[in-house]
Amino acid sequence: TRCSFSRQRCSLCTLSTQLSLIPQEINISLSTLCFHSESSFVCCVWLYVAGGAGLYCNRTWDGWLCWDDTPAGTVTWQNCPNYFPDFDSTEKATKICSESGQWFRHPDTNRTWSNYTLCNFHTTGKLKMAYILYYMAIVGHALSIASLLISLAIFFYFRNLSCQRITLHKNLFVSYVLNSALTLIYLIAVVNNPDVVGRNPVGCKVLHFFHMYMLGCNYFWMLCEGIYLHTLIVVAVFAEEQHLHWYYLLGWGFPLVPASIHAVARKKYFDDNCWMSVETHLLYVVHGPIMAALLVNLFFLLNIVRVLVTKLRDTHRAESNMYMKAVRATLILVPLLGIQFVIFPWRPENRLAGEVYDYIMHILMHYQGLLVATIFCFFNGEVQAALKRQWIQYKAQWGQRRRDHCSMRSTSYTATSITEVPAFMYHHDCNSEHLNGRHTSEDSELVALKTGETYA
Repeated sequence: TRCSFSRQRCSLCTLSTQLSLIPQEINISLSTLCFHSESSFVCCVWLYVAGGAGLYCNRTWDGWLCWDDTPAGTVTWQNCPNYFPDFDSTEKATKICSESGQWFRHPDTNRTWSNYTLCNFHTTGKLKMAYILYYMAIVGHALSIASLLISLAIFFYFRNLSCQRITLHKNLFVSYVLNSALTLIYLIAVVNNPDVVGRNPVGCKVLHFFHMYMLGCNYFWMLCEGIYLHTLIVVAVFAEEQHLHWYYLLGWGFPLVPASIHAVARKKYFDDNCWMSVETHLLYVVHGPIMAALLVNLFFLLNIVRVLVTKLRDTHRAESNMYMKAVRATLILVPLLGIQFVIFPWRPENRLAGEVYDYIMHILMHYQGLLVATIFCFFNGEVQAALKRQWIQYKAQWGQRRRDHCSMRSTSYTATSITEVPAFMYHHDCNSEHLNGRHTSEDSELVALKTGETYA
């Protein structure tokens, strides 16, 4: 009876996929039911196969899983079913076969019982971790946008920093700002909104397309940084001016190709809701060119280091030392930004190791903008020197305004004292009150400041 009922349920599932009158909102539950029914039907067929000899518990279908013949006095286990959304398929379900060759019966119900408690034991913890990772991503992209905008303001404000290398930095920063902004919109409007995912509008897929495009722009602008330095140092022998339109074409234009191919292929072969699933090899349409760009960039940078080390050893040129500092920042960033694509496919199955993996991946993916701004701007010797000059100039101007204000007030007090109080009763030491001698050190500090060493 149970087998025939399973066949009927599976037939209904097969039929339902061919009917256009089935409401859209129950497609997921039907597919789950069909998968469950197919499992029960296979188990029913398996029940009719002759078993082995000896004392054992007979194979059985418990409503969720099919259990094989089990020797008496043992505990058998298998992975939890994956057709329940709150079950963790990496956890284990167990079933006890007693010494008498009978399946264990629960004392409360006196019915055969399988232990599925571990299947959803960590569901609450995983939900909590999902929220932690979600807010880590939100904070990371918010910090990235803030730090990148500050960096762009610095680059645009200080005209003496303008050069082709800084222009490349600006484009790289803009690509990261746009990527972080799109990611924030996607996380808030799509990922955190099940209704939108259920409706599956075209807008969320368009947003995903632009997110993939900007992700490619990030890494190809990093490649532009490497190509520029390689051309400047190795090919053109420290020539300064290059034609940047090729860099714009590579940084902003080329990433459109893999992003467009991915969108077309995703629509045709793996058109899941809002393209949220990562369980598809189509992602390598975008990730493949990114990994290639990282490898090419790493080759360029290692070759640059080789050339600069040779020049430093042979000539000890200060110019070579300056360019070595420029290369160092890019050489540090390339492995840091690329390691996620190396370890991406190999998430550990162990729960604790998997959580550590998730934290590391989220830091690498969502805090990239902050890392780029820190290394290319805040740790930049040129920028630090410009900010220091600006700060000392501001302090000198502020001190001068205080001295002027003090002088005007002293003159006013002196004029008043002539008519109102005896001169010997009034004494006002402006320098000791307001400056305490500090104007001398400020002036000397301003004169003594030299331009700092420059590196990217």
